Amino acid sequence: MQATGSSAKAAERALKGKLAETTHVQPTNGYLTPDSPFPHLVKYWLDDIDAEGRISKTTRNLHERNMRTLVLPVFQFLTLRAIGVVRCDQFIKQMAKLSYSRAKQSRVVLRLALEQAVRHEILPTNPMDHVDRLHREPHISDALTAVEVNKIRTAIARWEAGVGYISGPRPDGQLGSIVEVMLGTSVRIGEVLAIRRLDVDVTSAVPSIRLAGTIVSRKGEPTFRQDHPKTASRATPP
Repeated sequence: MQATGSSAKAAERALKGKLAETTHVQPTNGYLTPDSPFPHLVKYWLDDIDAEGRISKTTRNLHERNMRTLVLPVFQFLTLRAIGVVRCDQFIKQMAKLSYSRAKQSRVVLRLALEQAVRHEILPTNPMDHVDRLHREPHISDALTAVEVNKIRTAIARWEAGVGYISGPRPDGQLGSIVEVMLGTSVRIGEVLAIRRLDVDVTSAVPSIRLAGTIVSRKGEPTFRQDHPKTASRATPP
């Protein structure tokens, strides 16, 4: 590459300018450019997720919800070129003032969408790579006392016995057992509801429960049992 100028310094500046231009990435998809609105990138990113099919539909829907409710209200009128480190950093810090969870969820989807633009040579770098780290205040988990647990057991027993029943779902005799399994295993309710008979062993010296799935409820779809990703390859069909 060559450049000329009225002096050696001018020629050097002209050459550096040409070199800088060659390092500017160009879009390869024919759809997005650095001047495209941010919502166009979001659609492109979600379409690419759907095409790859590498993450679960639940995670995909969660990404879309977080992007729509947390990020788009702030970035929807910006072009990709206008989204820099300072803007991203200030946005995440504003979310952190509301809650750590909102900041974390916003950070994840914004990083993923902008990373898509980098991979497809729409942007040269991802500004989220230089955003300050999130800091979470120390949190002490609250645990139920023995007295509180016994109050819950009593309330469930009264409800299942129909004592003081007024309205709402009618008892089917399962709630007490579900709560006892949750207390005994410390697992989430979706995992408890996904336990099958073949997952329970009461014949060994130490009875055990194998947690190999969870219950998934998606909007507009029937609730179903899903094997955990780490055990799906060796899980026994229900």
